[in-house]
This record gives sequence, C-alpha cells and structure tokens, in this order.
Amino acid sequence: MGSTGQSDLVRRRRLEERLQGARTPAILLHAPAGYGKSVLLAQWARLDPRPFAAIALTDAHDDPAVLVAALVEAFAPIEPLPEVLGESIRNSRPNFELVLQRLGKALRARTVAAVLVLDELEHLHSALSLRVLATVLAATGEGSQVAMATRATPPIHVVRLQAEHRLTVLDTHDLVMTTGEATGFLAATGIEAGDEEIAAIVAKAEGWPVALYLAGLTRRAGEEDALPESGFGGDERNLVDYMREEFLAAASPADVGFLTRISFLDELGGDLCDFVLEASGSGARLAELARRNMLLVPLDRRDEWFRMHSLFADMLRAELHRRHGRKRAALHLRASEWWDEAGDPNRAIGFALGAGDPARAARLIWEAVPAFSAAGRQATTQRWIERIGLDRAAADPHLSLTLAHGCLAEGDGGGAEYWAEAARPSLGADAAIGDDLRAGLELVDAVLAREGVGEMAAAAGRARSLIGQAGPWSSEAELLAGVAAHLSLESGSARRTLADAARRAAVWNTPLFQVLALAQLALIAASEDDWTTAGILASQVRAGIERSALVTRPSVALAVAVSAYVHAAEQRREEALADLATGRALLARLEGFGTWFEVETVAALAAAAVELGDAAGATRLVEVARAHLAGLRDAPMLDAWVTEIEAAVARLSATGLAQLTPAELRVLRLLSSHLSYGQIAEELIVSRNTVKTQVRSAYMKLGVSSRHEAVEACREAGIARSG
Repeated sequence: MGSTGQSDLVRRRRLEERLQGARTPAILLHAPAGYGKSVLLAQWARLDPRPFAAIALTDAHDDPAVLVAALVEAFAPIEPLPEVLGESIRNSRPNFELVLQRLGKALRARTVAAVLVLDELEHLHSALSLRVLATVLAATGEGSQVAMATRATPPIHVVRLQAEHRLTVLDTHDLVMTTGEATGFLAATGIEAGDEEIAAIVAKAEGWPVALYLAGLTRRAGEEDALPESGFGGDERNLVDYMREEFLAAASPADVGFLTRISFLDELGGDLCDFVLEASGSGARLAELARRNMLLVPLDRRDEWFRMHSLFADMLRAELHRRHGRKRAALHLRASEWWDEAGDPNRAIGFALGAGDPARAARLIWEAVPAFSAAGRQATTQRWIERIGLDRAAADPHLSLTLAHGCLAEGDGGGAEYWAEAARPSLGADAAIGDDLRAGLELVDAVLAREGVGEMAAAAGRARSLIGQAGPWSSEAELLAGVAAHLSLESGSARRTLADAARRAAVWNTPLFQVLALAQLALIAASEDDWTTAGILASQVRAGIERSALVTRPSVALAVAVSAYVHAAEQRREEALADLATGRALLARLEGFGTWFEVETVAALAAAAVELGDAAGATRLVEVARAHLAGLRDAPMLDAWVTEIEAAVARLSATGLAQLTPAELRVLRLLSSHLSYGQIAEELIVSRNTVKTQVRSAYMKLGVSSRHEAVEACREAGIARSG
C-alpha cells in the first residue's frame, strides 16, 4: 500500500477532509497496524499546500538526543532551526532543561507554517523523549500542526488536550473503512461479487484496510472461491503467500537470494551489501530492484540507500533463518564490522548482538563510552547492556566498567564502586586484557580515592602510563593527576597538568573533563589572589557547562560551585546566587562519591556564601566540609582552605557584616573601589540618594563612621576586592 497507485485505492475522502479542516495544533491517528495511518498522512500532504516534515520514529529515537537531532534534520529543508541547537546535540549530552528551552524557543520563532509528522509514535517511552514531544506540542505555532500516528496507547494526555481544544483524534473507529468505502475499494481491485459476498468480506476484515487490500489482491490473483472462514487477513501464511506470489515469483533466483541475505539490514547501501555478502555490484542491483518496485524504499535522492518494506523484510528474514541459519550469524558479524569501520557504534553493536556475539558487542560498547558520554547517550548504552543482561555484565569487564563510568557521570559513587569491583578480578587474572580496560579501572579508583589523595595520584599515574598520550581517556587521566597535585599543594605541577587536561578534553570532545580542569585552575588562581585569571577561567567554566548542556549532571557540581565562588568574589551577586542554588542541588544528588570531590565542592559553596555575606549559610556548609574532611587523608590544600573559610566566617559574624542586607552589602563592597557615590549609583542602577541611605545604614550596623573604616571592616572579614 506504499506506492502512489496502490494508496489511491484506499482514498477515504471523509478523513482527508477532517485532516484538512482540523484547526487544533495537534492531530493524533491512533489505531493498530494496517489501518492506513501513514497512507492517509501521505494523501493529506499531497492536498495541503503547506510543507511537511516527516520523521519515521524507531527505537533509536527513544534516546532524547537522537530525537532532538532528528527534529533539527527534519526542519532543515523547510526552515532550519538555529545552528546552536544542532551543535548542542552533536557535541554534547543534551541538558533537557537547557536544550528543551532552546528547542521550544526555536520552534516558536519559526515563520513558515508547516506540518510535522511523527509516525510510529509507539517507539517513544522514556521520560526525556516524552518531554521533547511535549515541548514540540507546546511550541507549535498558529498555522502549523503536529500530526502523530501510533499503534499503541498514545504517550500523551489525550483527554486533557482534547478538552483544551488542542488535539484532534482519529482512532480505530474513525479509520476503519465504512461499507461504502470498502465496497468501492474492493471493486477497484477488480472483484466482481454480489452485495452479500462483499458484505461478508468487509465483515471478516472488520474494516481493516490492509486485510481488505489483501482480500482484493488475492481474489484478483485468480482465487475463485469465497474467502475461507478462518479469519482472512489475520493469517500470516496468507500474507507470506501473497508477497511471494506478487513480488518474489517475478524475481530471478539470484535476486531472491540477494534480498533474502540482506533482509536483516535496517538500511541497504551498495558498499555495505558488498561487504556483508563478499560480493560486488550491490549498489546497481539495489537501484534496479527499487525501480522494479520490489518493496525497496529509497532513503535519499541519489538511489544509494534504501530500506525494505517491513512486511517484506519480515517475510525474508524468516526465509533467511530457514534457508541460511548457519550463515546468519556470519552475515550479522560482517555488518557489525562494516558499521564499526564506518564510525556508527550504534549499528555495529546492534549487529554484533544479532550475530550472537556478546563479547564483541561488549568491547564495542566500552569503546563507545567516551563519545556516548559526551553526547549524552547513556540511555542507548543502558539499553544495550540490558539486552545482553546484567549477569553477563558482571562477568565481562568491558560491560562492568561501562556501567562503572556511567555511574560516575551520574554522581553514583556506590554504583561505580560496585561495578569496578565486579571488573577487578577479570582484569587481574587475564593477561590478554587490554590496557584501556586496566586504565578504565584505575580512573574509577582515582575518582573515588577511597585510600586518600596519595593513592588517587598513584592510580591516575598508572592510568596515564597505560593510556599514553593519545585517546579520549587521556583527558580524564590528566585531570585526576592535576587534581591530586593541587590537593597536595603542588600548585606548579597541578597548573601544568590541568592545563594539559583541558587541552586534551577540547581535542577529544570530553567537555565534562574540560570544565572540571578549568574549575581547578580557577581555584588555583583564586588562592593566589589572581582574580582576573580566576574570573576568566570561571567564565569559561560556565560557558562550557551551558554549551555542552552539563548542568543537570551531579558530576559537574564542583565546577558550578567554583563558578559561584568566583562570581561572588567579583560582586556578581545574581549569577553567584544562581550557581550557589544549582551547586547545592547537584551536591545533594551525589551518592558515595569521592570525598575530595564533595569536600572541595562544599568548600567552594561555603566560600561563595562568605563572599555573599551569608554567615549562617557559610557556617552550615563549612561544618559539612569539616565533617567529610575527617575521612580524607593527605589533602593539605583542602584542610588549609576549610580552615581559612572557618576563620572568614568567624570574622564575618564578629564584624556585623552578617546583619547587612544584600543591597547594603553590594554598596559597601563597592566602597573599596575608587568610585564616587554617583558612579556607584550608576553601577547599581539606583539613585544617588538610595546609595547614601544604604551607606548610612551599613555604617550604623558596623559601628563605623567613615568610608575608610567600612572598607577596613570588609577587608578584615576577607570579602573586600580591589577594584
């Protein structure tokens, strides 16, 4: 029913008119397979003057990063979405608090009225993918529509959307063929039968278009007797017999064999098929078969890539299993090899699993960890491992370490430790295990640093030796080595190593490691009272977090806390407060993480609170830092810093600065500059009288009588900055 001529036999003008007349921003076609949902949408597209952007959803789109990227691609020929949205999807994990805002804004800014078709909506299940869908529905502007087709229960609030007059629904009841439509359809297929027989066929098919279509074609092929009583259209054998007769019978044995052996591929290209079959000329053969309407659907305008109609593919896959069962695994394996070489780990892993080779799949999954982590593809990785099974994951170090590093990215130290311990025996017993796996285990140990900073440095050093100077893991190894040096008060070595880590992270597109390295460098600069450098680095940290959509990851808590600290020191109160709140929220999501990470994060938040004049908040935070620090050995930098913050909190409370309002504190800190009252008023966008009133109030609370005394009070409390 996919070609134009065939689909015209299924014209249901009442439904076309309903779609044309629908004024709601969303339309839902909800019915089982074979009710002509896709055909109806295609017919509507031919009638409607607006451009249509169509996405045929698959399981891959249940990964929200894949779904948003598909939306960007679909709209490109009509009215491209801003490039910044595309970059965030290609280069980083989508932060769906940030990316969804960008997506909604981009869709609302569109000026060309269009229809977005989301076919096979049943493939969307994950919470984040459904939030993407909700954003698309909410951002669809006047004149545009979203048309969705699904065979399963819709993953949207149908009743609520209908009550709000935002959704038009065509369900199974609407999509079944009426007696008149079915009669006309069957007549168009060449059936010459009386009313009673037509009614019997319609009743057996229950208005199901594909069953009626099969009935018509079966009769047209020469069947003279009435249809059998055993549920026509529900018998898979009838479908298979029909496709064999209508498509395969006309093909040469060589073509049938070719189609059968490539039927397991989801996309068909000449080079791919040549490699899988160890043959040549597949590209020309595919193009010829497509021209002969052998149920090959072109995927591009150059006739280079195709896919099989799913029913046709299902039939041929069964034939592949029956006739070439022993060769099936080898074919899948060669497809895995081709896609691995082509740089598509998703398909390479999928075909390795199809080949029944979980060991190869596990290796490919491990190799994909850095790239998929950077792109936010944890959902895809988790789906692969679940398909293999957690029991096997516990026995395979590739999978165990994949899960361990996934836990680290989510701030789950306990989970990371569990899976690292599962991998450890295999790594120690098998001499053939690759250095990358051994390095991966060392990196987990270095992050968690359960034995203190000295062992953290040793583990990072061993990882560096195993990895060498190249590869995406090198940025993490350099980062952890630099952190260990910083915590040990080796600032010179730390600065060089962390700068190298930031450079490597940029080269290998591992943004999390880059922002963490820059955050450590900002702390070093702040400790040396180089606030200009600290400010530049903190700005780079914040820009990296936003650009790479990292702000929802607990593992970025330290970088956000450092940004809060430097912003507060720079008197950028609004930005500091926002980062302080975000840092606290991310910190709360850490579970059993590396103690050094938690102490440094809490200390940075406490230092920010001091800079903001929040003595009570700083006191609570520094108490937490001190409690955690008791369990961390050999971290002199952290001990000294927490002690310094404790002293600053005491001074803040003693001087009376803690009683100042935020507005008074802002004015007071600007007094340490050479700005006049009028210039301070311009800086704060308030009146000169307001500044004078706030200064007098601050003087009274501090017990001072001059600008000089007020500035000295700030300096004694450690919150004054030269300007």
